Amino acid sequence: MLQDSFEQFRQTVLDDPALQAQLQAMADREVFVARVVQLGAEQGYCFTSEDVVAALRENQRVWLERSIR
Repeated sequence: MLQDSFEQFRQTVLDDPALQAQLQAMADREVFVARVVQLGAEQGYCFTSEDVVAALRENQRVWLERSIR
């Protein structure tokens, strides 16, 4: 359920340039993760920092696999 909420928020960010700009400006990973959770809660989504970190790891893994090919 938390994963679904995170994916819904991710789609919200993809559709909202203002949210994208807020998140793109963050270089520190811990600050980024905390802000994602905060913004998600402000938008009515419920997910944890662990959900965000897991998504980041998965995206990194996919990117690396594509780069190796």
